[in-house]
Amino acid sequence: MTAYLIVNFDIDDADTYKEYQKGAVPSLGIGDNAKVVAYDTETQQVEGETAGHQTVVLEYPTLEEARAAYDSEAYQAVLPLRFQATSKHFGLIVKGA
Repeated sequence: MTAYLIVNFDIDDADTYKEYQKGAVPSLGIGDNAKVVAYDTETQQVEGETAGHQTVVLEYPTLEEARAAYDSEAYQAVLPLRFQATSKHFGLIVKGA
C-alpha cells in the first residue's frame, strides 16, 4: 500500500533552504524510490491556525519505506536545515487509500 510524506512550511531563508534541498533530494529517495506528486508554492490554507504556503507531497511504495526515508541517518542530518530555513512547518506520513 502506498504512503505519502507531506510537508508544509513557509521559507524564511532561501539560501539555507537550497542547502537543505541538496541533501534532502537524495536522502529521501526522490527520483528513485519516492515520487513527487505535489509541489505547491501557493498552498491555500482552509482550516487550522497555522500553515505555510509551500507544500510538498512525496509518494512511496509502502508506509515502511516512507518512514525509513524520513528516519534515515542521511535525512535526519539535513532536516535541521529545513527547520532553520522555514517557519510554520509540519510533516505527516499517511497511508494511501
